[in-house]
Amino acid sequence: MEENNDKIRRLIIASFYIVILFGLPLWWKTTEVYRAQLPFAEIEEWSNWEAFDLEFPTLFIIYVASVESSTINFANLSSNLENSIASRYNVNNFKASNEKYQKSMQFPVKVRSLDWNNWRNGLQYGNLEKLNVVSENGQYILYILPSTNSNPNTKVLVGNQRQAVIEINQWDIKVIEKTVSDLIVSLFMPEQAAIKKFIMEPLSNSKVELDSMRTMKYSPQYQVTFSLMNGDPSDLLVNWDIEEAVNKYLQLFVNKISVISNLTVDSQIQHYTRLTFEPFHKADENYFYLTPELLPHFINAAEWNLASAVSSYPTLNFILYVPSKDQSPLYIQDSKGNIMESNAFLIPRWGGVIIKNPDRSTGAHNFSLEELKSIMSIFITQLRGLLGVHDVWTEAKHALDVTTNIEFVTPPNTAVTMWEFDSLTRRRIAENIITSITTLKSLSQLVTEIPNMVVLDHIQTEVFLALDNLAKSCANLHNNQYNLALYHSKKAIELAESAFFDPTMVSMLYFPDEHKYAIYMPLFVPISVPLLVALHREIKSFKENKKAIK
Repeated sequence: MEENNDKIRRLIIASFYIVILFGLPLWWKTTEVYRAQLPFAEIEEWSNWEAFDLEFPTLFIIYVASVESSTINFANLSSNLENSIASRYNVNNFKASNEKYQKSMQFPVKVRSLDWNNWRNGLQYGNLEKLNVVSENGQYILYILPSTNSNPNTKVLVGNQRQAVIEINQWDIKVIEKTVSDLIVSLFMPEQAAIKKFIMEPLSNSKVELDSMRTMKYSPQYQVTFSLMNGDPSDLLVNWDIEEAVNKYLQLFVNKISVISNLTVDSQIQHYTRLTFEPFHKADENYFYLTPELLPHFINAAEWNLASAVSSYPTLNFILYVPSKDQSPLYIQDSKGNIMESNAFLIPRWGGVIIKNPDRSTGAHNFSLEELKSIMSIFITQLRGLLGVHDVWTEAKHALDVTTNIEFVTPPNTAVTMWEFDSLTRRRIAENIITSITTLKSLSQLVTEIPNMVVLDHIQTEVFLALDNLAKSCANLHNNQYNLALYHSKKAIELAESAFFDPTMVSMLYFPDEHKYAIYMPLFVPISVPLLVALHREIKSFKENKKAIK
C-alpha cells in the first residue's frame, strides 16, 4: 500500500514538471514581441549606394540656322558639344568624403543638332510663338541664329516653355560650340551642385547653406494660410478681398505646383495683434521702424493664433500686418539703414510678412483686389522661395560671360516657368530618394538596436513597397521619365515615413524582458518552491531506499 502511495506521489510530481516542461516554451512564445522580418540587407545596400545609381539625363535639340556662307557637320557638332559639356560638369563617379559611400551620380547629356532651313520664314529674334515646344522634362530646344546687327554681344531670349533663342554675332562653328556649351553648363551647374550637396549632407556634418535653410522640407501637401493681422481694431477696422485675390493671382501657381506638392489655402483675420516689443521711433521724420535684429522677434507666437486646425501638414504662414495707430507708420530698414521698398521680409521655413500702413482717416479700410495685386506678388515670391523654386536663368546669367545678354519672355500667370519647374522637380526627386533611404536606414537601426520593438506585417509591407518605389524611381530617372520618377519618389518617402512613424512601433519600447520577469516572478516563485522541495525529497528518498536494498 505504501509502495502504491509512493508511485502516485511521484506521478503527481512528475505531472507538474511535464506541464512546466511543455508550458514554459508556450508561455515564452505567447509573451514575446512579434517582429516581422525586414529586408535589412537590401536597406543596407541602398544606404551604401550599392543598389542603384542616380542619373539625371538631359536632351538638347539644337536647331542651327542654315547660312549659305557656312557648312556645318551636324554629327560633329553634336559629338563635340556632348564631350565638351560632359568634361566640364558631368561627374560620373562622385565620391563623398567618407569612402564607405561610393556615390555614382551621373548627368548624361545628349545633343541632337539639326539644320534649320526655314529660319528666315517670318521668324524674328523676339518671336517665340512660331517655335516648337517640348513637353517633356529633361528635353530642351535651342535655336541658333546669326546676329542681324553689329552688336558684339551674344543675345539669349528665354521662353516660358523649354526653349530659347541664341543670336550669335560671330558666325563660326567654334564660337557656336563654345556659346552653347557655356550656356548649358552655366544653366545646369547650380542645380547639380545643389543635388550633390543635398546628397552629401545626410552623410556629413557640413554646414547647411542659407538656401537649404530657407526651403521647406519636402511634404506631399502644405497648408498655406493668409492672415490679416490688425494691431488695434478700435482705431481702424480692416478687411480684404483675399478669396478673389487667391483665385486670380495664386490659383494657377497652385495648380501648376500640385504635381510636386498639393497646396491647401485658407485665410483669417485677427484683431488686437500687438507686437511683443516697441519698434524704434525716428522723431525727426515721425515714423517707426524695425531693424534686421528685431525681425526674428516680430511674430508673437504666444498670443497670435497661427496654428492651423485644418490640416496636420506643414503650414506656410503669410501675414499682412497693419500696425496700431501709436506705432504707425511702421517700416522695415535694411542693414544700411535704408527703408525697404517692399516693407516685407521672409522667415525661413515658416512664411513671410508684409507691413502695410493704410489710410486711417475713415476709420475703416478694405484691401481691394487691385490693392492686393502687389501684395500677392510679394507673397508668391516668398512662397516660391519656401517651396524651393529657383530662377535658373538668373543663376545662369551670373555664371555667364559679361558679353552675353539674357532676356526673358514675360512669365505666365502660373508664376513659374517650365525651366524652373523642371529644376524643382529634379531637386525634389533627389531629395525624396535620399530622405527615403535615410528614413529606412534609421528604421533598420532602430529595430536592430531595440529587440523589444514590435514590427507588424503591415510595416514590413510598407518597407518592401518603399524599396520597390525607390527602384522604380531610379529606373525612370535612367529612362528620362521625370514625371514617373517624381511619382515613385513621393510614394517611397510616404511609405518610408509611414513605417517609421507607425504608432505600433513604440508600443513595447519600454517593456523589456526584465519587466516580464518582474511581473511573473510573484506567480512562479510560490509555485516553484514546493515543487523543488518535493523533488528534492523524492530524490533523497530514492537514494535512501537504494542503500537499504543493498
